[in-house]
Amino acid sequence: MTPAVAKYVAFARVAAAQVRHERSDLAGRVLFFAVILGVFSSLWRAAVDAGLPVGADSKQLLWYLAITEWITLSTPQIHLDIQDTIRRGDVIYRLGRPASFVLAELAAGLGLLAVRLPVLGLAAVGCAAWFTGWVPPLTALAIVVPIGIAAAVMLTALHVWIGLLAFWLQDVSPVYWVCQKLLFVLGGMMLPLQLYPELVQRLAALTPCPVLLAAPASFVLGSPAMAPRTLIVRLALWSGAIALGMRWTFRRAAADLMINGG
Repeated sequence: MTPAVAKYVAFARVAAAQVRHERSDLAGRVLFFAVILGVFSSLWRAAVDAGLPVGADSKQLLWYLAITEWITLSTPQIHLDIQDTIRRGDVIYRLGRPASFVLAELAAGLGLLAVRLPVLGLAAVGCAAWFTGWVPPLTALAIVVPIGIAAAVMLTALHVWIGLLAFWLQDVSPVYWVCQKLLFVLGGMMLPLQLYPELVQRLAALTPCPVLLAAPASFVLGSPAMAPRTLIVRLALWSGAIALGMRWTFRRAAADLMINGG
């Protein structure tokens, strides 16, 4: 491992060590996960018993929800840490260090992700299997796991980008909330996009939201939204776009700091 890579691995290890000691946070996420799946399991079962058209098998829908919530609940809200660092002015001192501020924050986020993903992944599988009494084909899960991890990494990078907007905004929370609502609707967080009106599906295709949640989770439905190779390509393209956005944003912010004298 080269020294350039090792320093960012160190950032990730420190963040992972911190989250491992915050067991109450992990336990709370697991409990919240179980409550969400339990509520929707009962809701969809009641809807099917009442003869309401839910558009898909209730067992598959619960597994779909388990995958989307696994990705979103695992992703750290690192934009808040970045915002606090910028507000306090600590970013000025970190600019002089031999490590990229953006890559260091991204590495820290990935360290948190490395601990949360397996824990919440086991919670997702355990709760979904318990509530439905059914497990999707292992071939589908074998596709979902690596693609879900890639989607969570991309979502973490998006949160870093949101945090960098704190150079100009006093509070980046509204930007985060807008992104969350877009993920909820255009990302198909609760229900597959196939059940939405055609107009919503067309709008969603113009954003990265479907590749973050709906497309990875759709493999447990038996009718994936897109082929694995196509999804991987789109994840790579949108990840590249986010990386370019982070780079441009930080370079612009650093230039403004130099011009204004910090």
